Amino acid sequence: MAEQGEELLVDEDKKGSSKLVVVIAAAVLGLGIGAAGVFFALSGSDEPAAEDALLEPVLVQSMYYKLRKAFIVNFDAKGKQRYLQIDVEIKGKNQAAFDAIETHEPVIKNDLNNLFSNQELAVLQTDAGRIKLSEDATAVVQAFLEREIGTPGIERVLFTNFVMQ
Repeated sequence: MAEQGEELLVDEDKKGSSKLVVVIAAAVLGLGIGAAGVFFALSGSDEPAAEDALLEPVLVQSMYYKLRKAFIVNFDAKGKQRYLQIDVEIKGKNQAAFDAIETHEPVIKNDLNNLFSNQELAVLQTDAGRIKLSEDATAVVQAFLEREIGTPGIERVLFTNFVMQ
């Protein structure tokens, strides 16, 4: 009988040690998989994936187009003849819009000339009046580009020189 008791102890020791081996093997395997995941995550290629490229915004620098020659218009202010001189530059980021502006500059200058000559002196003497005139000029150019190329194409019309006399 003593032999049977010894065999039972040996079997129980084998079962306990086999459970321990399985637990250790699982832990080592888990650590190995985790380390491999970290390695592959951190050692990706230097080039961004195609998906990442779609998510990153592309910055386009603003461009400026100076309309040739200053606008000089005259208007009546309480019976006196007044003059307005404005140098205009157009700000945008769309090369197709600038190509259209260059091609059709006479039409754009005509439209802006009509806008500038229909102003009132009292309004133009205020900051708000000049800002509104700049916004109206932007709307005139954007409306032309919308008809011509199908998009407003520009951001702003800037007055780089503004003289009233």
